[in-house]
Amino acid sequence: MQSNSMKIEKFTLGQKVKMASMGNLVFTVIAENTDGTYCIETQIDQQNVLSYGNISKEMLRDVTA
Repeated sequence: MQSNSMKIEKFTLGQKVKMASMGNLVFTVIAENTDGTYCIETQIDQQNVLSYGNISKEMLRDVTA
């Protein structure tokens, strides 16, 4: 098995990512927790924001990749 097919990334604040279980939405990284997990959010519409905390980096993918 080649290691380059399983690249684990470190994300930066403001970076656009997709979550594995919700591939149709683009989230923004808003915080990195001390345990290495991330807080992400996306604007659903003018009044609603969807936020998740404690998301492991393995569950996230850079949208530019």
